[in-house]
Amino acid sequence: MKYLLPMPFLIAACAQPQPDPHSEAAHGRKVMGLQEKFDRFDYNADGKLTRQEIEQGIKETGVTGVTSAEIESMLEHYDLNKDGGISRWETQHAINTPLPNHS
Repeated sequence: MKYLLPMPFLIAACAQPQPDPHSEAAHGRKVMGLQEKFDRFDYNADGKLTRQEIEQGIKETGVTGVTSAEIESMLEHYDLNKDGGISRWETQHAINTPLPNHS
């Protein structure tokens, strides 16, 4: 597992410059933004993002350079209950969990 992406099509759009990016208010804005993006990319509205939905979301947002291996690595990391998708709770949990270091 060489690469691990922090769900760029969801999380990147949530972060905005704030006086204190670690404040409770900033965290609340990130969570609200994440929920909006989650709902946008949960195309079948089943409450989880599948590999296909993630791939479609990456394509729609114009994010380039994301490999199949990176998507697989991301799913392995964020799909905590290993049901084949990333739930809303799992995406919210990701905001609070630092990424592991990989070299």
